[in-house]
Amino acid sequence: MFRVSLAWSVALAFILSGCKHVPTEKERQNSEIRYNLGLQAQQNGNIQEALSEFQRAVETDPDNADAQNALGILLHLSFRRHAEAIEHYNKALEVRPTFSEARTNLANVYLDQGQYDQAIKLYEQVLNDMLYPTPFIAQGNMGWAYYKKGDTEKALENIKASVTLNPNFCLGFKNLGLIHEQTGNTEEACKQFGHYREQCPEVADAYMREGVCLAKQGQADTARERLETCETKAAQQALKEECRRLREHL
Repeated sequence: MFRVSLAWSVALAFILSGCKHVPTEKERQNSEIRYNLGLQAQQNGNIQEALSEFQRAVETDPDNADAQNALGILLHLSFRRHAEAIEHYNKALEVRPTFSEARTNLANVYLDQGQYDQAIKLYEQVLNDMLYPTPFIAQGNMGWAYYKKGDTEKALENIKASVTLNPNFCLGFKNLGLIHEQTGNTEEACKQFGHYREQCPEVADAYMREGVCLAKQGQADTARERLETCETKAAQQALKEECRRLREHL
């Protein structure tokens, strides 16, 4: 009888050792605290601290989908560690299959990697989610994926839809301008860069894009004004110097 009980105890211990650890309520709360600390650090520009806090959050509770997504964003955009970002986005979606923000972010990694079909497939899934609060992001990025694939018509269709959904979508107007600029339609490019500036008046890049475009049209005085404003508003020294250089060459 003793041997049977001992064998059963050993077998039970083996089974339990292979089971997934279920975080306690205290661990979940601690993970949430770490996640919030990570967000604060990120907002303050402390990227390394944010990374550390997000990592501790997912180590404490791997089922913290928000922390998995936040860690993915940081690894993707700040550290360019695409494979690890994909891993965390997939984990967030495993925990919360309806997490459209994480699905969009996963698509963004594939877009950066040049895997356009995979990115488009994910963006389409997101756009089928009627509860997703920022569909213009997925719509606009899907348009850019189509453009990179060589389908300019679908690109323009989707990006125009994105700025219709959100008239303040700076990236949408910028990308419309870039597509028209790169396809030789300077007049339309200047128009879209003008919308970019109008809707996003604090973005120095918008003034630079429009200024360069207007210079191509021979509107030197207005172009000079735009580049001077870019120089004033630019927070990054490299952009400030580029706007100054362009203005001085007019």
